[in-house]
Amino acid sequence: MIKPYYRKKGFTLYLGDCLEVLKEFPENHFDMVFADPPYHLSNGGFTCHAGRRVSVNKGKWDESRGKI
Repeated sequence: MIKPYYRKKGFTLYLGDCLEVLKEFPENHFDMVFADPPYHLSNGGFTCHAGRRVSVNKGKWDESRGKI
């Protein structure tokens, strides 16, 4: 069983790949799942923000690995 990252009354936080973490629990175990997906949007492109052209590059950590 995966160890909780943080626990408080009525609230438990697990750290990891949500698809892997969920495999550790029976179906219908959770009331809610909050997942912060990887963005992988840094591709040398630009977007418009507040009327200005800005780069979408956030850094090496955000570069696409060619997977969907």
